[in-house]
Parts: sequence; C-alpha cells; structure tokens
Amino acid sequence: MKTEVLAAIGEDGLRRPAAVNAALAANDRIKFAFTLLQAALAHADHPEQPADNLRRERIACGIDDLDLDGLIAATRRQGSRYLVPGVPRLLARIGADLRVMAAPLLAAPPSAAPLPAAGHPEVAARLDALLTTMPVAENDLLDAGAVAAMTRLRHGGVDSLHQLVMDLHKELNALQAGLAQETLEGAAVYALAETDRPRVVAFMAGLNRTARLKGDHPGLGTTATRSGDRLVIQNDIGTTDAHVIVVHVDGLVVSVTYTDVHPERLAFFQSLLERYQTEWSTAQSGTLAAGAAFHLATGRYTAADEAGCRAYLEFLGSRLVFLIDWNRARKQLRAFLPGAARLALLRWAADQEVGHRGFLELGGARLINQAIEATAGSAMHFGDRLSDVLGVPDTEAFLRFVFRAATDGLLARRSPSFVRDRVRAELLHHFSNEERRLLQLAAEHAALVFELASLTRDGVLAVTGGADSLEKLARRAHRFEHDADQLVIDAREAVRRRPEYGAFRPLIEASDDAADELEEAVFLLGMLAAAKPDGPVLGPLRTLAGLLDEAAREWVKALGHATHVREPGAADDTDDFLTAIDRIAALEHQTDDAERALTAAAVRHAADFRQLHLYAALGSKLEAACDALKHASLVLRDHILAGLASG
Repeated sequence: MKTEVLAAIGEDGLRRPAAVNAALAANDRIKFAFTLLQAALAHADHPEQPADNLRRERIACGIDDLDLDGLIAATRRQGSRYLVPGVPRLLARIGADLRVMAAPLLAAPPSAAPLPAAGHPEVAARLDALLTTMPVAENDLLDAGAVAAMTRLRHGGVDSLHQLVMDLHKELNALQAGLAQETLEGAAVYALAETDRPRVVAFMAGLNRTARLKGDHPGLGTTATRSGDRLVIQNDIGTTDAHVIVVHVDGLVVSVTYTDVHPERLAFFQSLLERYQTEWSTAQSGTLAAGAAFHLATGRYTAADEAGCRAYLEFLGSRLVFLIDWNRARKQLRAFLPGAARLALLRWAADQEVGHRGFLELGGARLINQAIEATAGSAMHFGDRLSDVLGVPDTEAFLRFVFRAATDGLLARRSPSFVRDRVRAELLHHFSNEERRLLQLAAEHAALVFELASLTRDGVLAVTGGADSLEKLARRAHRFEHDADQLVIDAREAVRRRPEYGAFRPLIEASDDAADELEEAVFLLGMLAAAKPDGPVLGPLRTLAGLLDEAAREWVKALGHATHVREPGAADDTDDFLTAIDRIAALEHQTDDAERALTAAAVRHAADFRQLHLYAALGSKLEAACDALKHASLVLRDHILAGLASG
C-alpha cells in the first residue's frame, strides 16, 4: 500500500526505499513464523516441558495476531503428524511475506539486484517453484518433514524457503545500503525522522569507539531507517549468515533481536548487557543446515529518559565487536584454561575494551605455545594445560597480559616479533615466580603457626582461671589450624604442577605438623584448667610454651629473609636467614631440656594421675612442635643453599 500511495502522489523516489523497508519487515515476520512452527512441533514432542508463547517476539516483528500466542501450547502430535491450530493462515502469511521480500529485488534493475548465483534460477521462478512446495495443512494437520524442508538451508543441492529468505535478506541489505540518502557516522541511513538521528549517532559512537579492535576482519556494517513509528538499526556483525542483530527503537523502548549459530555466544552477548538489566525472552532454536541449529533471542530495555535511551544504544553498539570470532577465540584458549575461566577471560577482554581479535591475529594459541616452548623448560610436559602448571589465577593474569599486549601492539603498529618477545618475557616471569609464590605461601602458614604458639603461651598463663577461659582460645586455635590445612593443600597442588619445587612439600608438611601439635596443646590446656592445676609444675610449662613462641617467631623471620636471599646485594638477608635457622635449632635443644624439667616436676608435684597425664601430654606436644619446626627449617636451608650454589 505504501508504494502504491507514493506512486500515486508522485513520490517515485521513495518507492524503492519504502519497498525495501517493507521487505525487511517481512523478513522479520517470516523468521518469526519459522521459529513459531519449530517451537510448536518441539513442544508437541515434549508436552511436559513449559511452552513459551513467543509473544514478545511476535510484537517485536510487528504481527498483531493475538491467536498466535496460544499456538505453541495448543499444538498436539497425532501419529506421524501434528495438529497445529490455524496453521493454514500462518503458512499463507509466510507466502505473502515472501512475495513482499522479493518485490523490491524483482522491480530493481538487474545491476542493482544480482541475486541469482551462477547455476540457480531467476528469483521469480525460484520463488514460484518453492511456494508450490509449501504444505496444504488440511484440517490444521502438518507433517514434521514439511516444516524441516521449509526451514533448513540448501543441502545436497535441494533448495528451500529458508535458503531463499536468507538470500533475499542478504541482497536487501545491500540494496538498502545502496539506496541510503546519506552516511551518518558510518551508518547507511534513509527516511529518518529528526528524532532518530541522535539515536543513530549514539549507536555509531559506541560502535566506532571499539570497531578498531576487529583489525582487518570484515563486519559491523550498519544501516538505519524508519519503519512506521520506530527506528530500525541493523548490523551484520561478522560474516556468518545467521549472525545478525536488529534493533528497534519505539519511544523509550529498545528491542534487540539477536541470532547466532552458537548458543554459548548468544549467552555471552546477553551477559554483556547485564549492567542495563535487559529483559530477555527464552532463546529459540531453528534448523540452519543438515542438523546444525541457529538460535534467536529478543531483549527489551525501557529507558527512563532520552539520555538513558541514547546511553543504552551507545553501549550496545560498543559491544558488537566482541562477538566477532568469539567462538574461535574460546576454542583457542582450551589448552590454557578450563571452560568457566575461558569465558571469564573473554568477558574481561570485552569489559576492558581490549578484545580478543589482536590475540587471534598474532597467532592465538600458537603465540602462547611458542612462548611456552621458549621459556617453560622442564616445567611443562606433553598434555599439560598451562593452568595445571601455573594455576588458574596466574594463568588468567598472564593471558590478560597477552590480550592487552596483542591489542596494544596491533593498534600501535608494533612488529609481531616485538609482541611475541613481550609475551615470552612475561611468561618467563610467571614461571620463575613460582618459588617466590611458594615461599609466600609457606610464610602465610608460618604466621598461623606463630598465632597458634601465641595462643598456647596465653593458654598456659590463663590455665588457673578455669576451663571457661580456655574455650575462646580453643575455638580460635581450631580456626587457625583449619586455615593452615588449606595452605598445605595449596602447596601440595603447586608442587604437583611444578615438581622441581618438590622441597616445599616436606617443608610445609613439617610446619603443619607443628600447627597440629599446637592446636592439640590448646585443647589439652582446657582439660588441664578443668583439673584446677596449681603449684610448681606451672613454671616449667610456661618456660616450654615461651620457647615454642620464640621458635615460631624465628620461623616467620627465616621465611621472610628467604624471599630476598637470591636478590643482588642480599648479604644481610642471607646472614639474617641463617641466623634464624640456627636459632630454631638451638631452641629445639632447649625444648628437650624444658620438656624433661616439666616431666620431673609433674612426677613430684602433680595433684593426681589426671594432672600427671595432662602435663606429660602437653610436654610431648610442645616438644614435638618445636622438633617439627626444626625439621622444616633445615629443609628450607638446604633448598635455599642449593639454589645459591646452582645460581
């Protein structure tokens, strides 16, 4: 009707743009109809599953037929066929919309619409032939094979309605761009209202800000026009046929229709818009080709005001570049990170506007594998994942560096060899940093041992106050011991990844033996408090607890100095390190004497057998704790001195 009215009033120049607008709107309606049919048949096969009515998608594509909202839930399977209420009317709509889609191309000069590829029939003949294959659907009965034949793409030389729709859509996009009245910030636009222009500018501002991150990859072509009462913005994103985004802006409501062959990328795209709390419909699937599927979802955002609408459009435009080659980047990261961490890395790259295209252009996985070959040495073995060796946090930090270095290098037109060298240097830092990380982990464990030794000393001083005064200390000791156990687990995992640092396992396990003995000692002090101790036995017990407190303090010092021993000009640290190790050994000898003194005093002065047993057990626990610290310190000493000798 619009084209006829325009012709009647002499506005021939707008006939083709109006026809293209109508054709693109018909494309949206046809794709909705295909999705509706497929969803209806799928629900009939699995009626126990909840049915989405696709109402939001129906409204978004401009169909006012309310009866369609109940079609999915009402569809039933009857033998080899399906009862689809009102399906003849839906099929008639598809046929009519196909003719609307083809109209501007059939009316255009041959040079303006080179749709038929070599070996394929003319558009009109192809359209007529395919329309004759549409099912009749008598009595609302439909064969599943008929729907599959309509909705699949060309396969094995057999044409389909869906293939025709895809071909027509591609040529309509080209025709629309050619008909544009002007280019607005890089978008081909025509028939815009004045209120549309700042919104298109906002969308393109976001898109242009990040578009440079795609490098030489094609894509991100944008067209914008007005269709009825709403602005329509379409972007082709990349080169995949089914990878398209269409944006409708009606008042302050922005509808986003997104299609993709990868459901993971669709979910990723939805996550990119989380900050704006976009409401998404349930994703629908359709057949793309030979069993492959495409997926469609519609999002809706209602802005509070015009500024909010433009802000959303700008942000939306800025996110599209991060969808190009996203699945390829995800696959390239398989050898380095587990699944959830890969997605988190790609999300970080988008949020930071770093992107992953630079990483891919510089070789992707090959860039990292070359760095591993040049720097890892014996740290990695065949089949190892990088995160199994460095750990997930360090691998994430390294790969973030890689993504940023690749992007910065490409934008600054640095040579690929320069970027590769930066990546190798960074990876070497991560591999050589493992000993420092293990020393830090051991130091954290030593700090917990010191806390436990301090609690033991405080418990001995408070033991005459009754059992209640020891309960709080026992709870704290239990928490410290639990935290220490977790550090042991972390150290074992690190050593498993890096066997060349195997000395750290006996080191931290010996230190943890001290933690276990001290936690048990605090528990025994509670029992001793209940036995109401008094007299000369408490003096030797306080001496022994004081020696443990000092030994734990020296253990913390030793690990602190060990971190710096191998640094240039670290003579003072080396002396302090060896002094702490020597002091621990001396304290261990003193605890042997103190434990014997405690035993002798207990035999002479314990009030009863229960007290005697508790004193003896406490002496044994404290002496064993100091002995464990001495063992740990000697393992550390041998490791550090061996490193100095080899360095």
